[in-house]
Amino acid sequence: MSAALLDQLRGDPTEWHRRGMSAPTDIDRIVADRLGARYTTTARATEPSYADFFVAA
Repeated sequence: MSAALLDQLRGDPTEWHRRGMSAPTDIDRIVADRLGARYTTTARATEPSYADFFVAA
């Protein structure tokens, strides 16, 4: 399979659901609903850091 075809399939939520998984966009929506948009991959381009999980006392 070509890389372009794989990218197209990865972008289609139906292909994820067909294989019993949630699409990344679905997961982002669930996380945003529960924790807020700050924690979604669409709002963040960097990796998580300790500051995301701990608050200074």
